[in-house]
Amino acid sequence: MGKLKMRFISKLALFSNFVISRITRKQIWKKVRQKISNIPQLSVDWDSVTDRFIEPIIWVVDHFADSLGKIFVTLVWLLIQFVVGVAYWIGLSFYWNISAELTIALVIFGHWILLNVIFHYYMALITPPGNPPNVDQIPHIKARCKKCQSAKPERTHHCSICRTCILRMDHHCPWLNNCVGHFNHRYFFLFMAYVVLGMIFLFIFGAPVILHELSNSDPSEPIGYPVFSNGSHVHPVQVEEVTPAPRPRSLRRAVAVTEAILCAGVLAALSALVGWHARLISRGETSIENLTNKDDREAKRLEGNVFVNPHDYGTYENWRIFFGLSEGRTWWCVFFPSVHPPRGDGISWNFKNDLTHISYK
Repeated sequence: MGKLKMRFISKLALFSNFVISRITRKQIWKKVRQKISNIPQLSVDWDSVTDRFIEPIIWVVDHFADSLGKIFVTLVWLLIQFVVGVAYWIGLSFYWNISAELTIALVIFGHWILLNVIFHYYMALITPPGNPPNVDQIPHIKARCKKCQSAKPERTHHCSICRTCILRMDHHCPWLNNCVGHFNHRYFFLFMAYVVLGMIFLFIFGAPVILHELSNSDPSEPIGYPVFSNGSHVHPVQVEEVTPAPRPRSLRRAVAVTEAILCAGVLAALSALVGWHARLISRGETSIENLTNKDDREAKRLEGNVFVNPHDYGTYENWRIFFGLSEGRTWWCVFFPSVHPPRGDGISWNFKNDLTHISYK
């Protein structure tokens, strides 16, 4: 008992030391950098140091991102087919034996989710995120990209994978093999949102199916020991002499459990992403702008001022702008597939004096 107690105390001490080191490592490194930078004889270009470390990662991304993106897209389509196929194979028959009316209602609701998932994923794949026009077409834009020399309107960033500038770029998504920008951001977000809704739907109505599959005994599995009779006596059969029978119930169990594990992982990952992007949309930011605005907020705070995001029109209006609810469009465009363009052209972002096109119906 004493040895076990000492082991527990030592492991607890190691764990606490690990946590403390992780917390203080960033602060220590910051202090070391400050001290090194204060040495007059030693001038450190931290941008160059960072580039040296990131160069191998950028090389891998630049040379293999396109191939990996195609593989990821194929995996997404295969995962959708697997989930839907298992739902038809196991879930449909289960609920049909319970209630035909309930089954029809679940099929209609499930196909509404499936339609939105497929539509928004396909549109996010094929819709270009948006590139700046030629310099001659927007002479009032003076900024130029240092990498591709194209005009660089406000909120535009260069994608090293696509090797071009993207209007209101959010990030490059390998699962789309495409950038998420001004013209396909809505499709990307709604795809994730409907996948999360679909996973919740499957967990709610799939739990009884999995419990049913796990609780029922396999009718193909023999009970007891195999025997044979010679007419007068019963003799046991050797195990190697028994021909294994097919086990359909076991296959159904394995497939159902596999789908549950996959859906749990997808739900956990995409729920976090949907929540993160919803927070950014509510603040009128992209993922890139969240990083830059964070620095600006800190700088303003140190100055005793408050940072104001020029693209933040309030939570409600930010969502309307994001979903393109203008020119008479209503929230039905969110609940059913729609190919309408987003609000604005991706170049000009001054909406405060141009809200006449926004419908409040």
